[in-house]
Amino acid sequence: MTDSFDFLMVLYSIIIGIGMSQILMAIGRILQAEKKIRLYWVHSAWVLLIFLLHIFVWFNAWEYHAIQTWKLSQFLSFLTVPILLFIASVITFPDICQEKEYDLRDYYYASFGWLHALLAVLIVFASINEFILLDQQLFVWQNGVRGAAFLVLLVSFLTKQPKIHASQIIVLYGLISVSAVALRGTVS
Repeated sequence: MTDSFDFLMVLYSIIIGIGMSQILMAIGRILQAEKKIRLYWVHSAWVLLIFLLHIFVWFNAWEYHAIQTWKLSQFLSFLTVPILLFIASVITFPDICQEKEYDLRDYYYASFGWLHALLAVLIVFASINEFILLDQQLFVWQNGVRGAAFLVLLVSFLTKQPKIHASQIIVLYGLISVSAVALRGTVS
């Protein structure tokens, strides 16, 4: 029986949904102010990655459906991942108004520290949640992928070199692709 899971997933899904809507609204504002915004491919790649992470996190939440009884502390820990992802989606974009000009390259390098730190903490919470709530073993392939992503975020957190950030986003897309292929997009 998954009644408690269904109940808890409502709030989880709302948080995921407002994170995704935050990204979509920002893209809409960029399109409206297109002549005043200088795009940067690394920033755009991050936008898409964070959007995809919302979908992955929501889809992966199904793994928790077998938990029959939830304590408030467990649920709060479970909610931490979509909350961090929502905050990441908010800080991915500047507050865009049509009267001002924006350079998303400058914005990315001014704010990437917070973004990378939030995603690193998200990785830690996702691993802890699966270890504690799902009784998952510590050494599973998912944690290997998460560990690699954590290290990539850590390295790029320490530098503003564009080549490292460009390489980083490519590696992160590779890691998310490995996860997608391994999961095979199934819910049972």
